[in-house]
Amino acid sequence: MYIICYGKSPKAITTGQKLINGIGGRYVTGTELITGSFVISEGETDCAILMIMPLEMAIKSMEETITDKTRDLPVIAVSPEGRYAAILRRGSRPYEQGADNVYSAVVKELGPFCFSGFEGRAETTNDLTDLVTGYDMTVNDREVLGKINDKIRNGGKVNVYTDLPVIFADPVIDPMTYSLHSYPYDMRDDFIRQYKASKEGKTEPSVFITCAYLGDEDDDRNLILVPKLLSLGIEIKTRTDPDYCRTAIRKSLINHLLNPDAVARVGSTYSARESTIIKGIAGELGAEVVSIDSDRRTKANIPMEMTFSPDKKNDTATALAYLASREGSLVIRRSASARGLVFSVAVNRENIILP
Repeated sequence: MYIICYGKSPKAITTGQKLINGIGGRYVTGTELITGSFVISEGETDCAILMIMPLEMAIKSMEETITDKTRDLPVIAVSPEGRYAAILRRGSRPYEQGADNVYSAVVKELGPFCFSGFEGRAETTNDLTDLVTGYDMTVNDREVLGKINDKIRNGGKVNVYTDLPVIFADPVIDPMTYSLHSYPYDMRDDFIRQYKASKEGKTEPSVFITCAYLGDEDDDRNLILVPKLLSLGIEIKTRTDPDYCRTAIRKSLINHLLNPDAVARVGSTYSARESTIIKGIAGELGAEVVSIDSDRRTKANIPMEMTFSPDKKNDTATALAYLASREGSLVIRRSASARGLVFSVAVNRENIILP
C-alpha cells in the first residue's frame, strides 16, 4: 500500500508524516503533481493521492493537478488536523478497488476522532515569516506583519503587489492564499499609484514587495517588504570626505526612487575595498563589500553601450555593480556628483519565491 501526500501547512505536514509512517508513502510538491514526475511501482494498485488540506481547497487542487500520470489514481481529501477523510475520486481500473483499501487504512491511522468536524481554510500554507528571513527583507512595521500573518493563518486571502520578479513556490495552493499583482519596470508609476491608493485607504491593506523607495514609510496599514537585491558599484574620482559620501549615496538612491535598505553589496576595486569611504558607505547601507579584479571588470559584457566615452568598453562603477549583482540587470548607469563620487546600481536577476 502506498500514499502520495500533498499539503504544505505545518499541520498538514505533521498529519501526512503520521500517515506515511503508518501506511507507507511520501510527500510530493505541487510541481511534481502537475508534471507527474513521481513514480509508482509497477503492479502497485493499492495507491492513492492524499490532498491534506481543507475540503474545498482539495477539490480545487485536484482539478488543477490532472496529468496522464495522476488522472487514473484515487484521490482522498484529509483535513490538516486529521479530523476527516473523504474519497474525492475512486480512480479507474486497476486502481478503483485500491481506493477503498487506502481509505480504510487512512481512517484507521487517523483514529477515533476522525470525522468529528470540518475546518475552514486556516492552516492552508505558511505565513510570510520565512519569506522575510530568507531574503533578509526590511519590514516597515512588525505589527502590520503580525496582522498579515494572522490573516494568512486564518485562511484569509492577501493582495501582493510587486515590481520585482516574484513566483509561487506552489503553483496550486499559493494562488488561493495570495492574489499576486506584478508590475514590470516600465509600469513603475502605476505601481507607486497603487501603493498610494492603498495607503490612503482606497483599497484594502496589502503587501508590497519592492526595492523602490515609496516615500515616507511610516505606514501602519500596509506591509512593505524590501529585499536586499541591489548591488552598488562605487568609483571615487577625487579625494572626497567619507561623511559626505555616506549621506550623498543614501540621498541619491532615494532621488532615483531606490530604497537604500535594498542594497546588499557594495562593489569596489581591490585597492579601494579597505578605504574609509567604501567601508563607510557599506556600513551606512548595511551591505557587504565585494571586490572585483581588474581583469574581470575590463572583460565584463555589460548589456549597455557607453555613450559618454565611446572609446572605452566599460566604466569602473558600472562594471562593479554589474558583476557584484552576479550579472543582473542595470538600474542606474553612472550617476556622478560634483565632489568626485560616481556610482552605478544593478539588481539581481533571481526570482523571489512566495511561500
